[in-house]
Amino acid sequence: MMFLPFLALFFLFAGAGGSNACGTVAEPCEAGGGAYVVEIPAAPPPHQAIVFLHGYGGTGAGVLRNRTMIEAALARGYAVVAPQGAPRREGVAGGAWNSFASPERRDDIAFIKAVAEDSAARFGLDRGKMLLAGFSGGGMMSWRVACDAPESFDAYAPIAGLLWRPLPTACGGPVRMLHVHGWADPVVPLEGRAVAGGRITQGDLFAGLDLMRAALGCARDEPDGYGARGAYLLRRWTDCAPGANLELALHPAGHRIPSGWASLALNWFETRPEND
Repeated sequence: MMFLPFLALFFLFAGAGGSNACGTVAEPCEAGGGAYVVEIPAAPPPHQAIVFLHGYGGTGAGVLRNRTMIEAALARGYAVVAPQGAPRREGVAGGAWNSFASPERRDDIAFIKAVAEDSAARFGLDRGKMLLAGFSGGGMMSWRVACDAPESFDAYAPIAGLLWRPLPTACGGPVRMLHVHGWADPVVPLEGRAVAGGRITQGDLFAGLDLMRAALGCARDEPDGYGARGAYLLRRWTDCAPGANLELALHPAGHRIPSGWASLALNWFETRPEND
């Protein structure tokens, strides 16, 4: 953690009489059967927030090491909350998300919601203005929350993560979703692929978008808006139910959080749909 963000956290904790003395890498906060770390802007609360889910085998602390993304969010007045996935197996630091909604594993929808509630109460975050985002396995979990519990967050921004096959028969709605993906991604390709020796199979992104459009009540399958921003090619579905919209941003790189993602996502997040 860089010195200035650490000072911002220190003075926030001190001003609250020490009641918020958690959230650092050295001392994560606990909520809902798990833990999370957080960085808070220097400006006074309340703050909008990105709840960002790490990829498979990653950590919340690793999310905070992506200084380009973190500093871009902090500069715009956003807190970044980074929950920790459950251990893949005993003794392994990196975590994973229950994006299959398996009853044998931690209920990660409930956990992520508990982190959102706890961080809002501890750090003066605006619970009604939280963007749930995630990369790779974290993107898969973001899709799962958006599909199964769409009311949980104000909007969703998965990166390079898909629903698993078999896809749900339907998703809930309405939601606001921005999906970002590299069309050269070999790890989670747009059409998905079999992994773990063929035991599990990633879903097809466009089949997932079909599910989401149906949930959002979008008037047509084809986008009603196209555009470009830098390396991103954009497709938009805005003729949907009140409060709902769907956007796809494709970029030419592979399996990564692309440069400029925070700016793209926050510009989109702050633009309310015309049908709201």
